[in-house]
Amino acid sequence: MNFTLQPVKGEKFINRNELLEEMVTELKDKKSTVGYALYGKRRIGKTSVLKEVQRRLEKEEGIAVVYFSVWDLIESNLTEFCQRLSIEIIDAFRPHIGLKYKTIELIQTPLTMLRKILDRSELKVVYNEIEFILSKKKDAEEGIFLEHAFNISEKLAKNTGLKCVLMIDEFPSIIVLKSNNTKVGDAVLKKIRTISEDWELTALCISGSIRSTMDLAVLASSSPFYRQLIVREVKPLKKEHVYELLLKNLKITDEGIEEIYNFSSGIPFYVQFIGKMLERCETKTLDQIKKIEKDFLTEEGNILFKEEFNTLSPKERLIIINIANGCHTPKELAKAIGDKISNVNRFLTYLNEKAYVSKEEKGRYVLDDPVFEKWLKMVIIPISTG
Repeated sequence: MNFTLQPVKGEKFINRNELLEEMVTELKDKKSTVGYALYGKRRIGKTSVLKEVQRRLEKEEGIAVVYFSVWDLIESNLTEFCQRLSIEIIDAFRPHIGLKYKTIELIQTPLTMLRKILDRSELKVVYNEIEFILSKKKDAEEGIFLEHAFNISEKLAKNTGLKCVLMIDEFPSIIVLKSNNTKVGDAVLKKIRTISEDWELTALCISGSIRSTMDLAVLASSSPFYRQLIVREVKPLKKEHVYELLLKNLKITDEGIEEIYNFSSGIPFYVQFIGKMLERCETKTLDQIKKIEKDFLTEEGNILFKEEFNTLSPKERLIIINIANGCHTPKELAKAIGDKISNVNRFLTYLNEKAYVSKEEKGRYVLDDPVFEKWLKMVIIPISTG
């Protein structure tokens, strides 16, 4: 099987060469602490870019690379985030400090035993940080805990003479983490910005899918990381790169590739998914490809999109359905759903913030994900009109 639904790297990586080379060149420079902010639609390949940059940097001398995704959290609170981030940072430095045990093993060890394991002067920084992680009990200390989590990289970099590249995927989602059962909000981003200002050996790289939270973090002029990071948009694959990906793994006609490109709009996840389904077929005819695309929408599409769709409010769902049905202006939508234009504009703003719709031009709105739109037309609209 040559296609994958996981983030790709190495030989499986297609295109993005200009962005990758730029990031690697900047991030491997030990005299620079300049980082990157990647943004783009969901399933567009931001994680793959970070993972491939990580892979390339790990081949460089004197660089420790940390990758952590906020979406990997289970409890979704600030304490868990700080603990998990601390563990990932220490583990990234483990080969450079002679630490034989994984951090997760150490924090499960009684303190008396831990003192014996880490009774070496060069590991004092590691011991102090692990002891702090273990002793953290009160939510009131979370500000200090956050400082410790984001400063471990700098301490270990100075201790080892390395540069640390700290990659945090879906970074803006930090603002919805909870502390004392309340969302921490954008104050946590300001705190992280303040901490990072003193870094001399650590570069921060972040990514985010939801435009509103990326605005809050880095894109808007009032955001904490505005002009602090190099901002790059990750866009869909061009047609020639979809050709390259498919021909690398399948015997397929130009007509078939054209069909897959038009269906996926160059979004890597969908190209990979259709390619994976085609691998199982003896023939790759145009009719077979169209059947696979239809099967994808009616079967996999329900898994991918239905839960997301159901999390929206009834009015948001109604607006999305009507955009898919050909209504693109607030006036057209207001007429279609029998509501005021002012109310429609309000819900369009919500949907834009959640990365479901974009303003294509003045007063005209489109759905962000073309495959999601196809699913709506094939599965949801027939039900709603029936």
